[in-house]
Formats: sequence, structure tokens, C-alpha cells
Amino acid sequence: MITTNEALADVCQAARQVPAVALDTEFVRTRTYYPGLGLIQLFDGERVSLIDPLPVSEWAPFRDLLLDKNVIKYLHAGSEDLEVFLHEYGVLPEPMIDTQILAAFTGRPLSCGFATIVEAFTGIALDKSESRTDWLARPLTEKQCHYAAADVWYLLPIAQKLMAEAEAAGRLEAALNECALLCQRRRAVVAPEEAYRDIANAWQLRPRQLAALRLMAAWRLELAREKDMAVNFVVREENLWKVARFMPGSLGELDHLGLAGQEIRFHGKALVAMVAQANELPESELPEPLANLIDRPAYKKVFKALKALMAEVAEKNGVSQELLASRRQINQLLNWHWKLRPTATPELLDGWRGQLLRENITALLAEY
Repeated sequence: MITTNEALADVCQAARQVPAVALDTEFVRTRTYYPGLGLIQLFDGERVSLIDPLPVSEWAPFRDLLLDKNVIKYLHAGSEDLEVFLHEYGVLPEPMIDTQILAAFTGRPLSCGFATIVEAFTGIALDKSESRTDWLARPLTEKQCHYAAADVWYLLPIAQKLMAEAEAAGRLEAALNECALLCQRRRAVVAPEEAYRDIANAWQLRPRQLAALRLMAAWRLELAREKDMAVNFVVREENLWKVARFMPGSLGELDHLGLAGQEIRFHGKALVAMVAQANELPESELPEPLANLIDRPAYKKVFKALKALMAEVAEKNGVSQELLASRRQINQLLNWHWKLRPTATPELLDGWRGQLLRENITALLAEY
């Protein structure tokens, strides 16, 4: 158990002498915007260290370890762990390899849980009863510590076996590319002024209503980040949409729309003020109406054609269709193709997917 700056520095220095470490985190996230870090687990092949983040104040040695390109950092299903590292330390581990991704490229299900993989490799059934425990409470119990240690104790040797499997199958490069994509997604941060696009049914609103929604969604996101509150604990999404839809001019009208008492008490005046601000905007400053992708006349036909293409390419190349292309990725591609949402190169045209799909997708979309 690491509880001092000096002990952390020693552990990180030792970890930088080995080629690879296993990392995991335990956190609590119920009403907060950011995960509340409760524990970091680190295994360097010789010892498991449980790093208590509450008493430690000097994190430079750990940050240096995360950034040490000579030490591979293995995580399993690490998207949320990456969010923890980015929020707490401002960096992502480099290089990072996710064993759930390795498993997917070696013929296992896309969302293969850690306990499933451990049992497959070792025959040991992990006790997962502590997964929902309060990791911010102190002292940690012996059971919590054993649970946390097991996550990295088994991870490192299994990761090395999965690496060998992926390499033997000729899939290691694609798997590493997918790990890089995971980090890229985690670095992407929603700009407050774009948050309104992610509100359900925003496409149903007219431009002036959208202007109100744009103001309120940006305000809500900024406040959530500033106060470390989950966005729906500021104002619920459906209530934000209702305010934009009906453009109320008083607190009484907010109450009539069904907003919660505390939403009105804490934020009612701000919401009404933003509606008034949207009403005063000149036409030239109103956002364009949002197109609803699935209402496009050709959507169903082209989606079906793309799904058939994905099935064909997946079978030909021996990868699962689930891994190759999700519904979200197909919709991202179509939003990009029809210029419905600002986006960078779609994931289906980039990286290992692009190598397999780009030519066929380009030919298919040319018809639409």
C-alpha cells in the first residue's frame, strides 16, 4: 500500500526499469462529472502496488511513468481509466495497450470482461463482489485490497499471452491502431457551443428554439465541469429540451413545464434569461436546423448496403463484424458523407478499418 510521496517515487522508479506494467484504477462516479479516483493499482512483474491517491501530493514520478515510452502500460477495458489519468494528471499513458482490444482481435467477443479472460487463461474465477464498493471510504478493507490487486496481478501475464496470439494471427498492428483510436476518442472533448447537437430530439426544434438550446446546453456543460456535477444533476436533458421547445418567459412557466423544484430554485432565472437572449438574436445568428439522419430518404437503403458490405469484408478478413463496424460508426460515416455534422475523417475510413474498407465504401457512397 503506497501512501507517501517517497514510496510512490520509489515504486515508479522501479516500474521504469521493466518493459511493461499492468495498470488499473478504482473510482466512484455517481453524481459527479469527473470520476472520483479512489485507488491506482500497478504491477511491474515483481510487486503489486496499491497507490492511495488521497494522501499522496507529489505526482510527477507517476506522470513520468505514464509518459515513459520505454514502458508499455497494459489496461483492460481502459476507456474510463484513461479518463481518470487525463483528468487527474493531464496525460494519457504512452504506449497504452488495452487487453480487451487484444482479445477482440484474437477471436474473443468485443466486450470480453476481465473475469472471463482470467478464467479462460487460468481456470480461476475472480470474486467481483467489490466492484461497486465505495473506493473513497477509508480504511480500505482487506477484501477490497485483494480484489484490486487481482486486477493487475493477472493482467500482466495474460497481456503478454494475448500479444503473442495477436502477433501470430497477423493482427497486432491493427490491434495497436485500435488502442491508439481509443486514446484519440478520449482526448476529444466536446466544445460547450456544440453540446446542443447531442441533446435528444434537438432536430425537432426550429432555429430560434435551437438558439436557446445552444445557449443552455453550453451553460449546463460549463457549469457541470466547473462544479464537478453530472450534467443531468444540473438540469435534466429532457427539461432542457422542453425549455427550448416552449421558450418560457417566467419561473411560473418553468414550473408548468414540469421542471424539478430545485432546477427552478437554483437555475430558473438563468434559464429564463437565456430564452430571452435567444429571442433577441437576429436571424443571421441563429443556428441552422439540425437534420435527422434517419429521416434522409436514402438512409435505410444505404445503411443496409453498408451493413452487408461490413459482413462481407469481416468474413473475408476473419474479423468479427461487431469489431469492424458499429452502428455508431456507420452513422458517423453517413453524417460526414451528407455533411450533416462537423466531423473529422470517419473511423471507417481511417486506420486499419480504412485499409480494409475505404475503396469499397467510396464506391458504394458514390451512388448516394
